[in-house]
Amino acid sequence: MTETTRVGYYESLNFNSPMTEDSADRLVGELAATDPRRVLDVGCGWAELLLRLLATCPNATGHGVDRDDVLIDRAKRNADDRDLSSRVSFSSSLDGLDPVDLVLNIGAEHVFGDLDRALVELHKLVLPGGRLLLGTLFWEQPPPLDLVEAMGELPNLIGLVDAATSVGWRPLGLKVASLDDWDHFEFGYLMDWEQQVMAPTTQAAADRAAEDADARRLSYLRRRGILGFAFLTLGRPGRSPQGG
Repeated sequence: MTETTRVGYYESLNFNSPMTEDSADRLVGELAATDPRRVLDVGCGWAELLLRLLATCPNATGHGVDRDDVLIDRAKRNADDRDLSSRVSFSSSLDGLDPVDLVLNIGAEHVFGDLDRALVELHKLVLPGGRLLLGTLFWEQPPPLDLVEAMGELPNLIGLVDAATSVGWRPLGLKVASLDDWDHFEFGYLMDWEQQVMAPTTQAAADRAAEDADARRLSYLRRRGILGFAFLTLGRPGRSPQGG
């Protein structure tokens, strides 16, 4: 990529969330055990988790939705490299999509406006008996006022689960990102900038990248241990059309 498109495009990350390889393996294993036939990833980015699920579930097909063409191009290249292109498709809109067995929504509830609205709308996209893997922010510790102003209103973990159950979901699994998970993600995200500092094209570009990286790193360190990220597996009660 060029200097202007490369920064901020997660080149050093496998996942655009505080998800490690161990976390991904665990979640893929748990979700694959439900034998989903159709999987939808809302806000898929480069669709790494979706592709890993399809590789593990040979009878499944997948569809990813995202408005970022650069990330979708990365997803398509990865699908080609893994011989998954025949089982996955992508679009920029949810229009016309039918309910599926498994929906992924990782850090992308903003697609629907906010968390409460997302929980309602995502319920419509999951078949009875199906699953939703929701990845979202919550307050792990009471936040200072300036963090609330910066991040907006977020629930604590109990409030997050209550919000899900209040609209008909059943909590079936929970994984909370550790500090190590967060550090791996945040410093991996910053690596796009740091690579420009370490091997600059121009000194001006290096100075800009260093300034941006320092500001973003400070922002992370101030919320480290206060802002949490939960991977919540939710079930929609009802009999599966597959008869499960």
